[in-house]
Amino acid sequence: MINFNGPRLRAVMTVVLGSLLFPGGLLLSTRLDALISERVRVGVETTGRVVHVERYQIGRSSVVTRLTVDYALNGERHRELLSSELDEVRCHAGDVVRLYVDRTDATKAATAEGYATEDLLLQLPILLEAAGIIMIILGPAWLERRWRESSPGSF
Repeated sequence: MINFNGPRLRAVMTVVLGSLLFPGGLLLSTRLDALISERVRVGVETTGRVVHVERYQIGRSSVVTRLTVDYALNGERHRELLSSELDEVRCHAGDVVRLYVDRTDATKAATAEGYATEDLLLQLPILLEAAGIIMIILGPAWLERRWRESSPGSF
């Protein structure tokens, strides 16, 4: 029988938590993609003007772009922040973008390219998936190190 003392229990819990975070990130990503696709499919179409673009470098190869967009709907003006999971489109201040706005909440908009007002929530799946992978990899490495350090008769 394996003796699960503190360090071993932490290593096992790291793997278990990683095994929950990774699929949780995948599920959240799928749900957000479906939400944005639905908004594009049934939302009210309008155009907006990009008034500000911010690009953030995350890691060596990942860039997050946030757009501030002005648009009007039903006589009301809106200024919303949109971002995307992936930096697929190069927008600049002054560009006109086609928006699809939620019929029940005019502050929720999306583009067909995947930009949406869910903003930072769109970055969460990637962070959850990365954290899950790291924990799944580190847990067994941690366990192996502990097993090597312990005496053979302690199991």
